[in-house]
Amino acid sequence: MSAKQPNRKPTGKRKESDASALEGRERKRAAKRKGLKAGSRQQAEQSSNKNGKQAKDPRIGSRKPVALIVEEKSGKPVAPKPVKEKKLVMTPEQELAAIENDDRLNDLLDRLDAGETLEAAEQTWVDQRVDRYQELMDELGIIDNDDDEDDDGSFDDASYDEPSQPASEEELWDRFTQVDYQPEPKPEPKKK
Repeated sequence: MSAKQPNRKPTGKRKESDASALEGRERKRAAKRKGLKAGSRQQAEQSSNKNGKQAKDPRIGSRKPVALIVEEKSGKPVAPKPVKEKKLVMTPEQELAAIENDDRLNDLLDRLDAGETLEAAEQTWVDQRVDRYQELMDELGIIDNDDDEDDDGSFDDASYDEPSQPASEEELWDRFTQVDYQPEPKPEPKKK
């Protein structure tokens, strides 16, 4: 060992060549930068509009004028189309149930039964509803047994024999087993 050169210990680093150092720096620089380069939005728009057309700024909206005051048109007046009323098509059973459950009709009929007189409009409405009710009953073939007042007097009092004694069980059983059995009509209550 010479006196001019001190004794050095190896540090463990190898010397790189200039080419490998340059490649390493480029990789490091590329890793730092992520995304697009600065100003890419404007460059993309300019490159797409090279045909001579001026670029339209996307931040600007429509240039169509907006009327701030509504002006009535002096042209031909437009007649509104007549609206056709859609009638609810109900089956006769549904219509009959609707009439039976009509609260207004029931109230007016109760008032009539109590002896009150109704106004002309109410009376005509009640008559129409009752007539429609009867039509539906006839159409459906339903017999309404509530018409005690509409008896036509066909019941003959002379032909009715009042039984002197109630029928015995054997006699009732014989009547029941007969094929052509006709029940005895009930006597009408005597009027005072």
